[in-house]
Amino acid sequence: MDSTDIVVVGAGPAGLSAAAAAAGLGLSVTLIDEQPALGGQVWRGLERRGPITADDRAGLALMAGARGAGVVLHRGATVFDVAFDGDAPAVAWLAADAVGRVAARALILATGAMERPLPFPGWTLPGVLGVGALQAALKTGGLVPNDGLVLAGQGPLLLLYLEQLLVAGGRVAAILDTTPPGRSLTEAARLLPAALAADPAIVARGTLLMARRLASGIPLHRGVLRMSAEGTDRVTSVRFADAGGEHVLPCAVLAVHDGVIPNTQVTRMLRLDHEWRDAARCFAPVTDAHGRSSRAGVWVAGDGAGIEGAAAAVAAGRLAALDAARAIGRLDAAGFRAGAAQPLKRRAAARAVRRFLDALDPPRDPVAWLADDTVVCRCEEITAGEIRAAIAGGAAGPNRVKTATRCGMGACQGRMCGPVLTQLVARATGRAESLVGALRIRPPLKPVPMAALAALAASNDARDPEER
Repeated sequence: MDSTDIVVVGAGPAGLSAAAAAAGLGLSVTLIDEQPALGGQVWRGLERRGPITADDRAGLALMAGARGAGVVLHRGATVFDVAFDGDAPAVAWLAADAVGRVAARALILATGAMERPLPFPGWTLPGVLGVGALQAALKTGGLVPNDGLVLAGQGPLLLLYLEQLLVAGGRVAAILDTTPPGRSLTEAARLLPAALAADPAIVARGTLLMARRLASGIPLHRGVLRMSAEGTDRVTSVRFADAGGEHVLPCAVLAVHDGVIPNTQVTRMLRLDHEWRDAARCFAPVTDAHGRSSRAGVWVAGDGAGIEGAAAAVAAGRLAALDAARAIGRLDAAGFRAGAAQPLKRRAAARAVRRFLDALDPPRDPVAWLADDTVVCRCEEITAGEIRAAIAGGAAGPNRVKTATRCGMGACQGRMCGPVLTQLVARATGRAESLVGALRIRPPLKPVPMAALAALAASNDARDPEER
């Protein structure tokens, strides 16, 4: 088994920043990411496409910094287990048919965000997918849908993808804005001055994106409440209701988006403490100001610790690396304070903008319009009605529902259904989501061949007692 000072999981803004900072302090660093190229979702395909914005150039600088500092890179590698010998983590991953394992003195998790699951009738049909998936296809392969594309949802990513698509020559048949009608903008207005003071450029950028949506001439339906995808073998139309009644639009591709949430699969597997955030309708790991988690030797940085955006992620990655270096003994207290001052300031500014954006586009309640016959667990095809019946029968928590129905037992390990399941149980039992809890995640995090598990078992002398 290999060994290193720090293992970083995730090569997006936070992970690249952490790896470059730690290596710059003379620590040995291993960076593991399941994508074939560096950058995460924000800078996906950037090295191939080349920079366009100042943020792109900053991303390329971080990639070059990680490579130039001698970081050991494992790309196209899926982390499927983390074991502990005391406080020392050992990370196992699968790349192609090879299994790797590395022990470290510190683990920095920079697993990023995932699109918020929002079940609705027909969402499992081919041709229905997330806006983030379409953006990834655009960035990596230049995929540009030209016919019958309908965008549905709300939030900055939808506006950004729309602009990127139009620049690439794509066409959009219609936009269904799911921002709740009659929402109060009082809180957003209260937070706007702080956002403008922190980063006027990004607020101006968002305003420009909204103006371009209006100027595009694309039919825009506001206040969409209920939506369903229709079709037999794939989506052929979308039915929705707004203040003007019920409508049906033909579509070949329906792309949906309702914001993003932290990807907590690894942090859940490690039994780190998590907290429910009402405004964001999601759980996030509990960390201190520098990313230190509830378990010794583990830091969480970037959107995996709470959605704050790329600028905050870069700062958080550096903070986690500095704090890990301090814990290892490579950096003294004075050196830490000097190094942490600037990223703390940058992250505070980014957070001011994020608070404004969150107030401007609050997430929808995924349970409010969830009919009994709507599939919640895509892997096992478990409906909301089956989940509600299990709860009525005494399954008072997500893990009991999982046992009763198989919801969350599929290949994604509850990644897609888990957040909604927590809210379904909370609504049905009248308890807060923080008390209901979340699905318990166990290794392997993703499907791996039995041969990989056998190879890992042959060398695994440092298993967590909970997993023995």
